[in-house]
Amino acid sequence: MLYKILLMGPQGSGKGTQAEKLSVKFGIPSFAMGQLIRDEVATGSETGKKLKSIINQGILVSDEDAAHLLKLRLQKSDTQNGYVLDGYPRNLSQLATFDFDIPTHVIVIDIPREESLKRLGGRITCSVCGRVGNVNDGIKVGDSCSCGGKWTIRDDDKPEAINRRLEIYEKDTSPVIAEYEKKGIVHHVDGVGSPEEVFGRIIGVI
Repeated sequence: MLYKILLMGPQGSGKGTQAEKLSVKFGIPSFAMGQLIRDEVATGSETGKKLKSIINQGILVSDEDAAHLLKLRLQKSDTQNGYVLDGYPRNLSQLATFDFDIPTHVIVIDIPREESLKRLGGRITCSVCGRVGNVNDGIKVGDSCSCGGKWTIRDDDKPEAINRRLEIYEKDTSPVIAEYEKKGIVHHVDGVGSPEEVFGRIIGVI
């Protein structure tokens, strides 16, 4: 069975956690666009140097460059049985450039806005490896991550920024989901509950 799974959902819905669980369950790689860009920059390749220059100028990576990166990643041998793509495409412009593959499942993890705010309000991120934790788990800002970096609160995890991102998700990503719904491959899952409960629901619809 081929599993080409797109995970969608508002910020704080647990896409990253569920992507890792699906990756282990089906033995397929999972990736998010941000990580693909960081990985390519780290290789020092010509593409990586170009992306680094763009990022250093404070410019967003273009939809075409992002799609090219994803296309290269999907050509690697570990994706022959599928992959999990976390949070991409985010808008219709990105969907238009993602014309080189068709997912088998689009899983939308639905959570209410209050739940997003509650979860993200306690979220902290490692300044070096990008790992995400939560103050509710006893981690404090300034503590050391296992990689040697420090735990920090990202600017986009502050309440006003979270609200903006949720509005962007509703405005930009909902039309993408609607396009995939026309293909009959969208499955909505209740994202409230423990990661294990949510994962059980996802496996149920797959």
